[in-house]
Amino acid sequence: METIDQKQLEDLQSKGKKILVQYTAAWCGPCRALTPKLANMSNSFSDVDFVKIDVEENPEITQELMISSVPTVIVYKGNEIIDRSRGVQPDHYYKEILNNL
Repeated sequence: METIDQKQLEDLQSKGKKILVQYTAAWCGPCRALTPKLANMSNSFSDVDFVKIDVEENPEITQELMISSVPTVIVYKGNEIIDRSRGVQPDHYYKEILNNL
């Protein structure tokens, strides 16, 4: 999963892309466990961009979205937030959301 910044996310959104963003931090143990699960899942969803944003390196978007814990996963369709979850969810949770995009 590529790590991007707020500007890169806005570029993807402006193109109407389907995006799963893992808001993360380098010190976050659950984030390190979630990343390979999502990266593996990305192989089954070629029409969805799977990316990460470091909350400490992107405080503006973190504050704007009121992200208070990591990992937080937000699924977008363009600029629209389709789903938002905190913590690590079971694989089927993410797959169901992505299948319904």
